[in-house]
Amino acid sequence: MPRKPYEFPEKGELVICKIKEVNPNSAVAELLEYPGKNGMIHISEVARKWVRDIRNFVKVGQRVVALVLYVDEKKDFIALSLKRVGKREKEKKLQEYRREEKAEKMLELVANELGISLDKAYEEIGFFLYEEFGEMYQGFLIAREKPSLLVKRGLNKKLAEVVKRIAEKAIEIREREFKADIEITCDEGDGIERIKKLLNEIMKRFKVEIKYISAPKYSLTLKHKDPKKAEKILEEIEKFGERQAKKLSCNFSMKRVE
Repeated sequence: MPRKPYEFPEKGELVICKIKEVNPNSAVAELLEYPGKNGMIHISEVARKWVRDIRNFVKVGQRVVALVLYVDEKKDFIALSLKRVGKREKEKKLQEYRREEKAEKMLELVANELGISLDKAYEEIGFFLYEEFGEMYQGFLIAREKPSLLVKRGLNKKLAEVVKRIAEKAIEIREREFKADIEITCDEGDGIERIKKLLNEIMKRFKVEIKYISAPKYSLTLKHKDPKKAEKILEEIEKFGERQAKKLSCNFSMKRVE
């Protein structure tokens, strides 16, 4: 299970838990990201409505997202709440945890290639990625494209190369669609032909798809794996379109569609 580089969570942190024990007035939950740590959920923190029987809301073995209310490291005590976690917060935390599960599988492959244990891989690489990039998975993504950044941040070059290799094999970057609305007008007698010429030049030069909506509107679609590069291409298309339209005595405008 994915783990954090710290012994205890912080107050206000969202954590993934597994219910271990259910009592009449409370439940004990194992903090999956903090090995060996358990938290207590009081019956008053289980739901936003009156709870007559806590067993109607939590069951042994159930995985939940909880908010850390209080931490006493000396007493090894952690108080948790379920009712204070919103739906969006819960979904976001679960998505993050699923990404970290994928990252841990990649870390296992790194450990196998290096001939070390998973615990050792966490100490030398996993915790480094988490502390530097906020998530291990994000660290693997960056390693896939810019392993030099890991080295710059302090990771051994040999380790960075192994992380990059594993990331390249394990992470498939899918193409995304980036859209923009285009408006073109031309008052010349052969305006339609000039507009067609301009649109064809854009499609051929930038490998994009342009569809007619209704005069003078068109829809442009760019497919790319890298959002930053896609934004740069869209900027180039806009400048090119304005420049070429001017040469053709046409008017060109383009607006990004989120």
